[in-house]
Amino acid sequence: MELLRDPADRGYPTEYLLSRIRGRRAGLLKDWKTLLFDAAPLDALLSSRARSGVVEVSPDAVWRRLMKEYRWVYGQMNERLRELFSLFFLYAELRTISICLRQMKDRKSARLEELLEESLLSNELRKVCLSSPDSTAAVAAISRIFSRLSPSFGDLPRVFADEGLRGVERGLTNQFLQYAVQQKLHPFIKTFLVRMIDARNLLRLAVSVQQETVSAPDFIAFGSLPMEQLVRIQEQRDLVAAGALVRQYAGVKVELQDPSQVEHALYRTTTQYLKQAGRDPLGVGTILDYLWRCSIEAMNLSILFFGKNVERDVLANELVT
Repeated sequence: MELLRDPADRGYPTEYLLSRIRGRRAGLLKDWKTLLFDAAPLDALLSSRARSGVVEVSPDAVWRRLMKEYRWVYGQMNERLRELFSLFFLYAELRTISICLRQMKDRKSARLEELLEESLLSNELRKVCLSSPDSTAAVAAISRIFSRLSPSFGDLPRVFADEGLRGVERGLTNQFLQYAVQQKLHPFIKTFLVRMIDARNLLRLAVSVQQETVSAPDFIAFGSLPMEQLVRIQEQRDLVAAGALVRQYAGVKVELQDPSQVEHALYRTTTQYLKQAGRDPLGVGTILDYLWRCSIEAMNLSILFFGKNVERDVLANELVT
């Protein structure tokens, strides 16, 4: 895919990559509750970096570490696997683009260069992030490049003018997910992306039914939940129906008043699905499960960083385990 880097195909067989991934998966952090209730969790992580692989805990460092691992996996893949996973990796890189747009506004070029060093984005997209004179020019260029996938990305400059960077981030993600799930994908990857649509739609529903705003949230099309059902519940501000829908999807009862509870319940059900997919004898599910586990580790590290002054019992409910 021209929106991602294209390193040389080393020709490694899939089984070689799977054996490497199984070894690296064993090194992922697992006992989050024990770590959380350590006297100084972040210090404990850094002091055991030879085992944990964590050398710095900050939002930028956590994201770079995740992107570095994704880049390693991508680099070990043969051409067939890269093609299968290209839309997964591009979906992951949407966050890189969002971070770059925010930091571009603050003129933090050194941080941009450091972040993009590990990114899988193509040279063209990285140049846009590094060299655009301002956010307006960057959004226009990103819109033009993504429009090669679908004309639906062409509206991003207008969204930026009307809604700012937050609107661009939301619009880019919405349009990408809607585009991606309509492509010919491996069943595991398609189901994963549909689950990402469902999670975003349910989270938006949970928030919107509690607000007095009259404007409906922009639900993402092509998820597994009927759009008509989401819109009806939102329009009626039906808190009971929204809670029942989230509970039915996630398999657990959650308090809609706490969006993080909803989000983490939805992530946990995706984790359970991918754990099953990880038993795939052909390897695609195993790779996808590992990539997801890496992203959950990054999410939990960020929670520890931002919650270092929060009560441990509160943080325990925030961690995705």
